[in-house]
Amino acid sequence: MNIWHLSDHKAGHVAQARGLFVALERCGITVNVLDISVSEVSSFALMMRFFSHGRIGQLPSILQGQSAPDLIVGVGHATHWPLILLKSCFPKAQSVVLMRPTLPISWFDFAIVPAHDYVDPEPKVSDHVFVSKGVLNPLTNQHRHEKNRHLILIGGASKRYAYSEEVLIQQIATLLDALSNKTTPQTVILTTSRRTPSSFLDHSFFKNKPNNLQVFPVTETPQGWLFEQLQLAETVWVTRDSGSMLFEALTAGCHVGLLTMPQIKEDTVTRATDLLSEQRFFLPLNAYLDREEFRAMPQLQEADRAVAWLLSKNLQG
Repeated sequence: MNIWHLSDHKAGHVAQARGLFVALERCGITVNVLDISVSEVSSFALMMRFFSHGRIGQLPSILQGQSAPDLIVGVGHATHWPLILLKSCFPKAQSVVLMRPTLPISWFDFAIVPAHDYVDPEPKVSDHVFVSKGVLNPLTNQHRHEKNRHLILIGGASKRYAYSEEVLIQQIATLLDALSNKTTPQTVILTTSRRTPSSFLDHSFFKNKPNNLQVFPVTETPQGWLFEQLQLAETVWVTRDSGSMLFEALTAGCHVGLLTMPQIKEDTVTRATDLLSEQRFFLPLNAYLDREEFRAMPQLQEADRAVAWLLSKNLQG
């Protein structure tokens, strides 16, 4: 199957697309993916090519000489128009958007939409829309989790949450103190993300950090490191702003704890996080400190479910 992947290069969006591709491979489908940066695609040139039936308007240089796509996939608002226009130039291809688009959803052949995009209003029943439990990702549960191993994932400021260094440090210190009081030794690994301010690890807390804490800045971790840590950790503590990492940890089969961040706006995503926390898919730190235990949760396999749904639509490749 030839797949053209329109990318805005945001890590969370890339992970969603990769989740779809590896799930196709798990079904035994040979996948050839061409990554296309939206910055390389001229919507004007594609529009001219469409209306002139190919006589005017150049394809992006990266596409010239390429085999026609079976599937064109986009994640992120910046990919919407290029996705629609490329589909118009290659009408035999199927277009797939991995989010609730800002453009009419009927303009795409298929949409795979996280449920949190639909807290209000509820999704309309459609043969061309698949509602997933969270965002897709490439992970599966490899059942290699090590007992008493904790992973702390730090995000940063977002359009929904403000960044408060002191709030985060206080939570980490409290968590480490609670873990140090357990009868069994606990392994604790902390890593940052691209959105974490550099000042975070310069805080005095880390200059005299507890003995049970190992710190790995994101700038010093190789590709694939985080996904490997998610396979090894029994429990993962994630800041509320990091939606992709929350669902990656759930998909990997970890217990998932929630670290608070100051909320600056409420929307479908924040309400969905609150709901999943109430249902204990995510256990808030304060509940853990009150000795509430993690509950066994159903295994998430959303990429595989989405691919099974796509293939049921007689997707060809």
